[in-house]
Amino acid sequence: MRWWNTLRARCSLTGDRLMAATGRQVEIAFAGGAGARTWLRRQRVAYPFHVGRALYLPGDAPEFCTIYLQSCSGGLFEHDRLGLALTVGAGASAHVTTSASTVVHSMPEGHAEHHVLLHAAEGAVAEYMPDPLILFPGTRLHNTLTVRAHPSATVICCDSYLAHDPAAQARPFDWLRSETRVEDEGGDLLAVDRFVIDGRRLSEPMPGVHGPHTLQGALMVVHRADPEKALEALRAALPGGDRVYAGASLLPGGAGAWMRALSADAVALRQTLREGWALARERLTGTRPGIRRK
Repeated sequence: MRWWNTLRARCSLTGDRLMAATGRQVEIAFAGGAGARTWLRRQRVAYPFHVGRALYLPGDAPEFCTIYLQSCSGGLFEHDRLGLALTVGAGASAHVTTSASTVVHSMPEGHAEHHVLLHAAEGAVAEYMPDPLILFPGTRLHNTLTVRAHPSATVICCDSYLAHDPAAQARPFDWLRSETRVEDEGGDLLAVDRFVIDGRRLSEPMPGVHGPHTLQGALMVVHRADPEKALEALRAALPGGDRVYAGASLLPGGAGAWMRALSADAVALRQTLREGWALARERLTGTRPGIRRK
C-alpha cells in the first residue's frame, strides 16, 4: 500500500506538469446543458493547429457538437512539443477528432512530444477520437492523454498507431512512449495505461507477445456511474475471426472499461475501434453517432 500511495503522489499532477513544461497550442472549451445544443464557448489555437467550425452532424443527437482538429505543418516533427487542453463543461456533449491520421516524421537525433489534457465536468459527455498516428522510420514520440472527469461524466477516448515506411524498405520507427491516465476532478489517479514500444522488436514476429499483429489501438470509456454497462458495450463490439485480436475489461478504481485491439490490418483495426465507440455512445447516451466522413 505504501508503494501505491507513493505512485499516486508522484503521478497525481503529471498532466499539469507536462502542460506547464510543454505549453498549450490548443485550448478549447465547450458549454451546453441537458437537452440544449452544445456550443464552442472558447478557443485559442496556435500553430501548427487549425480548428474547424462547430458542426452538428446528421444522425447525431441534436445537442452533440463536433470539432475537427487539423495540422498546418503536415504532422509531428523532431523537437515538436505540442499541448492540447480540451474542456467539456457541465451538461455539454462534444466530439473532438482529427481530419486525418497524423504522420510522425523521421527524426535523426531528437524526439517529439504530444500531450492532451481532457477535462469533463458534471454530466458532460466528452469524446476524443483522433485518427491513428502513422510512425515513419526513426521516429521517437512521447504521447500522453490525461482524462480528468467528474463522477457523473462520460468520456470516450482512443489511441492508436501504425508503422509505415514510405520507401517500402521495412525500416522501423525507433520508439513510442505512451501513457493514458484517468483522474478524478481533484487530480487523483484512478487508472493508468503506460507502455514503451521498440520499433525494431515490434517488426519481428514474437509468438505469445504480438505475433504478426504490429498495429495497435486502445479505446477507453470512462463511466464511473456504471462501469459494467461500459464493459458490456465494448464486449459487444469485439470482432470475430482472426483479422483483429482484441479484448475488453474493467478499468481499476471503478473508472469504467477499456478495449485493447491488435491487428495486421489497418482497416479492420479502425473498424473495431469505431464500432466500440459507436456502441459505447449508444448504450450510455441512448443515441448512436452519425457517420463521419473524412
